[in-house]
Amino acid sequence: MGGGGGFIGSRLLRVLHRAGATVRTLLGPPGSAVTALPGAALVAPPAGIEAWQGEVDDPAVLAPLVAGAALVLHLAGPRSVAASFGAAAAYARIHVAGTAALVQVCAGAGVARLIHVSSAEVYGQPARNPVREDAPLAPRSPYAAAKAGAEAFVLAGSVAGGFEAVIARPFSVYGPGMAPDTLLGALVRRARSGDPVAVFDPRPVRDYCHVDDVVAALVACCTAALPEPTRVYNLAGGVGLSVAALAGRVLAAAGRPGAPGLVPQADRPREADILALVGDPGRAARELGWRTTTSLDAGLSAMLRSES
Repeated sequence: MGGGGGFIGSRLLRVLHRAGATVRTLLGPPGSAVTALPGAALVAPPAGIEAWQGEVDDPAVLAPLVAGAALVLHLAGPRSVAASFGAAAAYARIHVAGTAALVQVCAGAGVARLIHVSSAEVYGQPARNPVREDAPLAPRSPYAAAKAGAEAFVLAGSVAGGFEAVIARPFSVYGPGMAPDTLLGALVRRARSGDPVAVFDPRPVRDYCHVDDVVAALVACCTAALPEPTRVYNLAGGVGLSVAALAGRVLAAAGRPGAPGLVPQADRPREADILALVGDPGRAARELGWRTTTSLDAGLSAMLRSES
């Protein structure tokens, strides 16, 4: 498993370990600090899991990770859309070249199934919402473009390498321990501390999916019988919420009802904005038996209780 030290990966690692799976993981790049604290850059895995650090685009690092594995889960790589505008080449190297290297290693090792965690950002601004998996890809950021490129390598590699491929496209994933530089992470931190709460733009609508629900979907992807060798699934709740409404829910959950303020600077080019991105979860419900189970209010309350 790649990306086992990240926000989603560290939780998935623990769920698989508790289920009795034999797991090896690449935590992240060499030299990154590893800690037991949730929300850290890299979270240490449970005792008994073989883990190491290395570059995800290095086949010499990936080969021993994948050797003998029946199943590979790929969650590695930076996740910030905003940061990608200033680091396009780095995002391409890690997400595209890293995925290409992993696909090559999986084909050579005889892996039966590769599960690649992509992003709903690959849709860009859909012509209609909720968006289905067969909608055209129209990325608007270097991050989304890199994820779309990675998907292409997974799909092509599945055909050439003879392994099954699942592409999971999570929508806006949230939960305790999420990075403080994310929209929701910052809102929760400021609401909890009593600081003023403000947003760049109150209009964008997103589909918020709790990290525990995403992990449950990825576990289902490990064992589900696929109707065809390659399959794409939205991991979404199917309900959109504006940034203004989200901030209001955070403030209400923190006992500070009211509306957020506005800050003048944006964290990305205005031309790259996506005003509405909501996922159709129907395929995942039908084929994986999966639906979201954590309500947004319950998820926000848990975050407010756990964040420091």
